[in-house]
Amino acid sequence: MSTTPKFEVVVNMPDAVADKIVKAIAIKNGVTGNTYYGTPSPTVANFNTDIQAASDAEAGTKTIPPTITTNNRDAAVNKMEADIESYRLDCQKLVNATTSETTATAIAESFEMELKSHTAHGPRQDEILDGPLPGSVLYRMLGAGPHQIQISYDMGATYKDVDPSRTGEKVIEGLDLNKFFWLRNRQILPKNLYSDWTDWKKFAIHK
Repeated sequence: MSTTPKFEVVVNMPDAVADKIVKAIAIKNGVTGNTYYGTPSPTVANFNTDIQAASDAEAGTKTIPPTITTNNRDAAVNKMEADIESYRLDCQKLVNATTSETTATAIAESFEMELKSHTAHGPRQDEILDGPLPGSVLYRMLGAGPHQIQISYDMGATYKDVDPSRTGEKVIEGLDLNKFFWLRNRQILPKNLYSDWTDWKKFAIHK
């Protein structure tokens, strides 16, 4: 009998073909030299060939007259997405080998994929946890979807942007041991709108 994994790896692929190709390139960059994934299968070179074929086919459907049929374009895109599914399955195996949500999140993000948790806990609140690597934290934010993040070392007097999160969770690296910092976030809403910034949340890495 199959069981639902504690942490499920998902790929939120966009609908438009051009956006699918952008996502595929991000995944290719993620698996290239990935410390969690020593031998990508298919190889990065083969994946890159399939991405290029999908990109060329998409361009061929836009010429006047089209030089590629949509059926042939879709076949190339399907082959590219089959590569992505192979990577997702391998990522899922790596995630299944850990019981740490922090590590599982880091693995999924390294593949440019996302984690869907099946643990039975209440609504997520803003929290900062020790990260999977030295000098890192896991920032979990209230609300699903993309968030902007800022970090400060002086309680918000000065601050800088952190790479945004697509999922409400973000592993932030390059932090100093025993040095306090503050994080805040706001949700990115539809139609170029944003929620209010949260209050600054304080943390320090002690190990």
